[in-house]
Amino acid sequence: MLKQILQAYRTYGVMVEAEEKIREMFELAKNIFSASSLAILEQRNVEFDLYARDREINELVVDIRKKIVEHLSISACHNVGGELIFIKVTTDIERVGDYSKNLLDLAKLLPKPLINSRYYRKLKGIFPKVESFFDKAERALFDGSETDANDVIEGHLEINQACEEILASLLQDPKLSSHEAVAYALTARYFKRISSHLKNVASTAVNPFSHIGFMNPEEPVINEKG
Repeated sequence: MLKQILQAYRTYGVMVEAEEKIREMFELAKNIFSASSLAILEQRNVEFDLYARDREINELVVDIRKKIVEHLSISACHNVGGELIFIKVTTDIERVGDYSKNLLDLAKLLPKPLINSRYYRKLKGIFPKVESFFDKAERALFDGSETDANDVIEGHLEINQACEEILASLLQDPKLSSHEAVAYALTARYFKRISSHLKNVASTAVNPFSHIGFMNPEEPVINEKG
C-alpha cells in the first residue's frame, strides 16, 4: 500500500523534495547516533558539531511540514495518506536525533570511562543492531520493503527485551557505583527509545496509517513501555 502511495506522490515536485529532505534527515540522524554512541562506549571524540546537525534536523522538520501543508492547500487530491505518513516519520526521526544528542550529553558527564562489565558488553552488542535499523527503516519507508520493515520490528522486540533485562539487573546489583548504574541505565533507555522510533518508521511499510508504530494491526493495541 505504501509503495503505491509513494509512486503516485512522486509525480508532485513538492513531495519529491519532501522525500529528499527526509532522506537527509536519516543521514544526519544516523551520523549523530553513531558518533554519540561511540563517544560513550569507546570514548571517541566527535569530529563534527553534533548539536548543529541536530538543529539541521529540526529545521528540516519545519521545512517539510510547511511544504506539505502548502501542497495540501493547493492540491485537488483528497487522499492525504502520503502527507500524513511523511509528517509522522519526520517526528520520529527528530526524536532519534534528540535521544542521540542525550547520549553525547551523558558521555560528557561521565567522570571516567565505562568499564568492560557485562552491562557494557550487552550495550556494545546492542549498538550495531540499532545502527543497522537506519538503512532498513529508510528502505521500508521509501521502497516499501516489508522484509526490512519486519527485520526492524522484530529486532526492536529483541532490543526492547535486552534493555529491560539490563535495567532489571542494575536494580539488583549492589556492587555498582552510582555513576556506572546511571550511565548504563540511561544508555539502555536511549538505545531502546531510538530503536522504538526507527521501528515506528519501518512499520509504515506493513501497517495502515492508524497502526504505524504498533506491531500488528490485527492485534489489540497495547501501549509500549517508555
